[in-house]
Amino acid sequence: RPERAIADDEPVPPKVEAAVDKALAWLAHGQLSDGSWRQGHGSSTAVPSVAVMAFLARGHVPGQGPYGEVINRGIDYVLKVQKDDGMLSAGNGNAAMYEHGISTAMLSEAYGMVDDARKQRIERALAKSVALILAAQRVRKDNNEAGGWRYQRSSNDSDISVTGWQLMGLRGAANCGASVPKDALAGGREYVRRCAYQGRGGGFTYQARRGEPSP
Repeated sequence: RPERAIADDEPVPPKVEAAVDKALAWLAHGQLSDGSWRQGHGSSTAVPSVAVMAFLARGHVPGQGPYGEVINRGIDYVLKVQKDDGMLSAGNGNAAMYEHGISTAMLSEAYGMVDDARKQRIERALAKSVALILAAQRVRKDNNEAGGWRYQRSSNDSDISVTGWQLMGLRGAANCGASVPKDALAGGREYVRRCAYQGRGGGFTYQARRGEPSP
């Protein structure tokens, strides 16, 4: 039997809220003194960025309430890690552009909630971050790969996952006043459209016109 559709204004069930609150308490307890979290062989900027967005999604605010400083420390860690070229990543491996896009999206979301000093730091960070994303999109690629992004800023191919995060980062930064050309967003959307599977069943492929669709 199909599940009942959930209305947009339907309240979140209490058991779901309780689960989220327990999860956020666990996150807060596990934050390291530098504002990051342990994961794998180190701490990336993606993990603190996703953690910060989880607190914000529950309605917690930077600098206020029980998790205000947890959120601030996570934001500060990401800002501290940014490299001179604008890269918001602690490393240079295959996760670099993932981390960059996720962190750009997080900083954009936090921008309107932080104190004035952090707002200025985020504004500067976003300017550099956006410039890097746009430069990475302009790397020479063939027609199938054009408009998208992949693991490194110098990659000459693209995939739908990294591309999605860069588009979210660009859209969020534009909402904060960053200069984002419309053709950059259009190019990213066109790459995603090329990932739409043309065979039976629809779906999207990981890379444009390659392989089978997957969750």
